[in-house]
Amino acid sequence: MEPVRTVEDLEKRGFDVEEGIAMCAGDEEIYLEVLDAALEEGREKLPLIRECCEQKDYERYCIEMHGLKNAMKSIGANQLSEAAREQEFAVKENNLQLVDEKLDDILEQYRSIIDTLEELMAHVSRE
Repeated sequence: MEPVRTVEDLEKRGFDVEEGIAMCAGDEEIYLEVLDAALEEGREKLPLIRECCEQKDYERYCIEMHGLKNAMKSIGANQLSEAAREQEFAVKENNLQLVDEKLDDILEQYRSIIDTLEELMAHVSRE
């Protein structure tokens, strides 16, 4: 996989950078700040999401999926945003089997997003 050194490199990892920047008033600096905030939040939320499912706290899981859906949409990580939306509605529809089946995929996608953002931020902070 090619390294992520610039915002534009995020596109190689499936981000819709243009949409993310547009959601930040067209300002790439603001987008970088939002990406950094998403990284920090992700470090906290990833274990929390797993814990919610392990404890069968689906109400909290639904809330976390709602937040994840919006956070990922705001940075252009649309695939994970859509997956979180599906999970949110699965809980609302009491389709807990689907929630359990898709948990590992959600966590894997989220871990990949966090890793990508860590790679970008490590490079950006050195400039």
